[in-house]
Amino acid sequence: MADKNEVAADWTGRDLYDLDGNKIGTVEDVRLGDVTGGLQWLVVDTGTPGEQKIFVPAAEVRRAGDRLSAKHTKDRVQNAPKVEDEQVLTQNDESKLCRFYGLQYGATPEGEAEGCDEMTDIRPAG
Repeated sequence: MADKNEVAADWTGRDLYDLDGNKIGTVEDVRLGDVTGGLQWLVVDTGTPGEQKIFVPAAEVRRAGDRLSAKHTKDRVQNAPKVEDEQVLTQNDESKLCRFYGLQYGATPEGEAEGCDEMTDIRPAG
């Protein structure tokens, strides 16, 4: 399992930009998966006073050097469902966030939160 402090130190304090190059905010914290300990979520502060932090799936963020870029527009990310308690990401919160970003909720059979997975295409070929 990854050490949260090491992962957080590598990601926090960096600015997150949208796919058009607009600054969304600054990564304030990270959330790791319950089972694998892998990075699942970035907690982003938009800098708007009184605004709750935004959760962005780490898999939807590309990193090039010190620059972090989300695969969505700033407006889309800022309209993500808000999380009641930023310290505790519930399965319900995580499920809503995954659906919002067009991803599939990736809970384990035991019900532990593991972030989002790419949506499985179940359409027949052809």
